[in-house]
Amino acid sequence: MYESTFSTDWSELDRDEAVERAYALGVASAFGDPHREEYEAIKAAAGSSYDRSLIELAHDQGRSQALQLEAASTDTAPEEVWGRLVESAPVDLPEPEGGLPDVLGPTALLDRIDHLEGPPSTLRKPSFLSRDDRDNV
Repeated sequence: MYESTFSTDWSELDRDEAVERAYALGVASAFGDPHREEYEAIKAAAGSSYDRSLIELAHDQGRSQALQLEAASTDTAPEEVWGRLVESAPVDLPEPEGGLPDVLGPTALLDRIDHLEGPPSTLRKPSFLSRDDRDNV
């Protein structure tokens, strides 16, 4: 799959190309075609540890999304998943069953943030953070 879309004859990659290739390698690795040498070469070509981290994250995300799409439909062929994730526009992935736990949902405080008026200098600290001179005698 990977060789049909990307050439392995490169001498230099910019960050975006490296991340795109790492993502595609992650998708391919989900179907037993890891191309470890290519992946390691892409990571080695990265200019900084930040770039290597982006490459690793892109690889992990590609693998994860490929496995999610495969699990969502039992009759999906690896080539179809490759086509949807690598060769086409962004794909809406299925939502996990049950959604987010209530603890991770929006909070009332975040919902109120748009209702605060004035510049940050007009906001006051909560009373328990303010020192009273009477208490510090």
